Amino acid sequence: MTDSPNPIAPLEILRRLHGAAIILLALAGWLALGGGGTAQPPTDRVEFVWAGAVTTDSVRVNARLLSDSTTVRLHVSPFADLHAPLLSGFYTATLGLNNRVVSIPMAGLTPDTHYYYAIESGGVVDTNHIGQFRTFPQGAASFTFAAGSCAATGSNHAVFATIRQQNPLFFLHMGDMHYSNIAVNNRDLYRAAYNTVLAAPNQADLYRNVPLVYMWDDHDYGPNNSDSTAPGRQAARLTYQEYVPHYPLVAGTGDVPIYQAFSVGRVRFIVTDSRSERTPYTAPDNASKTMLGAAQKAWFKQELLDSNGTYPLIVWVNTLPWIGTTGDDGWHRYTTERRELANFIKANHIAGLLMLSGDAHMLAIDDGTHSDYADGGGAGFPVFHAAALDRNGSVKGGPYSEGAYPGGGQFGLVTVTDTGGSVITVTLSGRNASNQEIVGYTFTVTVPAPPPPLPLSYYLPLILK
Repeated sequence: MTDSPNPIAPLEILRRLHGAAIILLALAGWLALGGGGTAQPPTDRVEFVWAGAVTTDSVRVNARLLSDSTTVRLHVSPFADLHAPLLSGFYTATLGLNNRVVSIPMAGLTPDTHYYYAIESGGVVDTNHIGQFRTFPQGAASFTFAAGSCAATGSNHAVFATIRQQNPLFFLHMGDMHYSNIAVNNRDLYRAAYNTVLAAPNQADLYRNVPLVYMWDDHDYGPNNSDSTAPGRQAARLTYQEYVPHYPLVAGTGDVPIYQAFSVGRVRFIVTDSRSERTPYTAPDNASKTMLGAAQKAWFKQELLDSNGTYPLIVWVNTLPWIGTTGDDGWHRYTTERRELANFIKANHIAGLLMLSGDAHMLAIDDGTHSDYADGGGAGFPVFHAAALDRNGSVKGGPYSEGAYPGGGQFGLVTVTDTGGSVITVTLSGRNASNQEIVGYTFTVTVPAPPPPLPLSYYLPLILK
């Protein structure tokens, strides 16, 4: 018969339980602080977050914090669980300083790489609002982007979910993101409009997971058919810069127009502001009447010259109708300037131009037959209207060679197929919220041949000098 083990004294049992409790409490605190790389319980820190201004090696993320914080920073990682992140510096978000909106750039990224991102505040990463983006490729590359415009304020239409499902490289929003029609110089009203848009689940999900390129039109800049005399012009400009993750503005910062440009592969995108610099549409149509303003127009022409030959495809993001002779608003009210630009395109042999537009609540495509306003012809280019995201249908301008299809729940997809050869194929596809194609058109642009090498005789004087 073996001896029974000695019973543990009651005091020893209490001592061991106390020690175990201390260990468990310490472990819980360690895990709560993210010890061991273990994911923290999801905790909301932001009201919204969205990304934009993507390049081959950088991104900009804007977020609105739920409470004041002096320890806001951005995490960017190629891993979905955000481990081994790149970290920004710390930013401050307070109601008085910046309406709790931070704009955080991140550079040093790898081209053509999928990344995830989130905001940290107070030492806690908001894993309920993880976003994602893909950096742009370097050199010749194929890609698809989505485009659209015109949605009721705070719309949660299924079309936004459909756009996200297409996994575009970015979403080009061509205005009327909301219909607040603000007619006073009050930044809080513009802020409230953005807050309402980004509180809509389908829109917030799209903008968090697909980088945004956004140019306003009339209803999200000011009242209907608004222009440089809009009472809220300054507030609109400043709040855009505060809220929207945008490319560097050519005009600088502050009370300035918001035109900008960027490149993807061998494609140049020129995004013009057709509202905040323009003459009222009711003014006499002569040489002093302008849609773009003198400085922006000079920049636009120089962009065309610099891009021509360097970028085989040049995309002009012009938010309102170019084609047409009647209607309450559009380039037909600015025929002198329209003819000036068309003549410039013709005279300088600008090739590979594509225009993307919104404003009219329709899908419409023209193959260049009706877009030519140069004296004697010779300046036609394809035009693609992509709307309306969530408004009743309407047709403006025209005619359009491939037809016009008014309606809501509509968007555009543009696919650029560039394998590095001498031809780039561009496919335009106007679709509905069920992802059914309503109208389509495909065209090609020719890549200019590189100039022949200079003869040796050119270099000899330089060598012998």
